[in-house]
Amino acid sequence: MIGRRVASIAEITKPGDYCGPIKGYNGDKEACYFLKPNARDADAPARARSIQHVLFPPHTYRECADGSLEIRQSIGDTAGQSTKSDGWHGFLDEGHVWRKV
Repeated sequence: MIGRRVASIAEITKPGDYCGPIKGYNGDKEACYFLKPNARDADAPARARSIQHVLFPPHTYRECADGSLEIRQSIGDTAGQSTKSDGWHGFLDEGHVWRKV
């Protein structure tokens, strides 16, 4: 899926939308907020339908020449201590590309 980088959390409306890195919501850490590619799938679990985020660190990011972000460490499909999958695990690659693993 090709997503889009938006300017604010309020603009995250479609699967693949993301914004960041921004500070102010998670202490002194930067974060990227997003809707995963499966967020509006008919069979998506409830957690997949919500805006999620990754923190920097432990994740890392690279600002790409085309304005996209590349996020490393994979973006997991579980949160915290949960072992229940939200149905999507992968990477955000250069070019706004969401790549499932």
